[in-house]
Amino acid sequence: MKITKITNKNGNTVYRSQIYLGTDVITGKKVKATITASTQKELKRLARQRQETFNLNGQTVHKIIKADTFKELSALWFDTYKPTVKPQTYKCTRCVFNKHILPRLGDVKLIKINTPFCQDFVNKVSASGYKEYKSVIAFVKRVLQYAVSLQLIPFNPILNTIIPKVRRNTHAQQKAKHLTQEEVKQLLDYLDSLPPTYANQYDTTLYKILLATGLRINEALALTWSDIDLDKSTVTVNKTLIGDTGKVGTPKSQSAYRTISIDKKTVLMLRLYKNRQAQFFKEIGFTSRAVFATGRTEYGTRPNTQKRLDKHLESAGLGRFTFHAFRHTHASLLLNAGISYKELQHRLGHSNISMTLDIYSHLSKDKEKEAVTFYEKALNSL
Repeated sequence: MKITKITNKNGNTVYRSQIYLGTDVITGKKVKATITASTQKELKRLARQRQETFNLNGQTVHKIIKADTFKELSALWFDTYKPTVKPQTYKCTRCVFNKHILPRLGDVKLIKINTPFCQDFVNKVSASGYKEYKSVIAFVKRVLQYAVSLQLIPFNPILNTIIPKVRRNTHAQQKAKHLTQEEVKQLLDYLDSLPPTYANQYDTTLYKILLATGLRINEALALTWSDIDLDKSTVTVNKTLIGDTGKVGTPKSQSAYRTISIDKKTVLMLRLYKNRQAQFFKEIGFTSRAVFATGRTEYGTRPNTQKRLDKHLESAGLGRFTFHAFRHTHASLLLNAGISYKELQHRLGHSNISMTLDIYSHLSKDKEKEAVTFYEKALNSL
């Protein structure tokens, strides 16, 4: 086997060889393969592997998969990735690639992607300020490993890179957005002062149930009346809207399936809203069991409901926030009232308690002062 030593412009050395695999039993043509590796030992190992693969396949080449650039490779990877995840996860992954990966790597040829190149990519992504930079690196690692399995590259060059430890200013880092008690009161007072139209009752019920349960907005919009037991004062989460499609899917994780209790005031509000909805739908000739059906579609969508929320916040004299702020506010109110993190984990549908602790471990000023009071009581009891 003739081995050629090649030194690239950047000083990196690779070894390349063209080997003869045999005669294809189907086409009758001689089959050769070009192999490249970082060491001669690795080159010989890959040559043996390629020969064994050719023999195991019945001494024929079934299909040659080609991908010259990272963009072409990622397209092949997405074909295998899509059936393994939920549509919303696939959509989010696509967004990550389009925004953070393909602009940097898309047009780069696979033969140019070596360890120094990957280290430079890792450094730049880490310094970009994108807080999920490790996920970006992990996706690139998976795609390149897929290339190895397709024998498009000899090894995964990003495996030998070092991920920089990014130090962030914890004081400047934005905490989970939640409303203060004063802001909650201001919002509730505003909602109670609205004219008693069905649209206002729809919005008020949605906002108050989000505050009372901590549901994700798409979990709330997917609720049907069969999910709410007004006699037992419970709400069961067993589905969610898929992104902004208006279609229903399964919750994001097994722990997201849950049944939580609600207070008597919220139960009364839901009873009144249910009766008003039935009357309104009868008037317009619409039928639906969805709690937040719009009267035109079975389920409301987040973009439309966010637009209405923006208008209400402006009228209430409050700054803009997204629906997730209701979830954080629910958690904040319960923590300050003394709920345990384990119970909060269940109500929010987190897969593990570390997620709950990471997001909500910061105490409010009132709770922090309360901690001092407990300490003083403990000392006095000695």
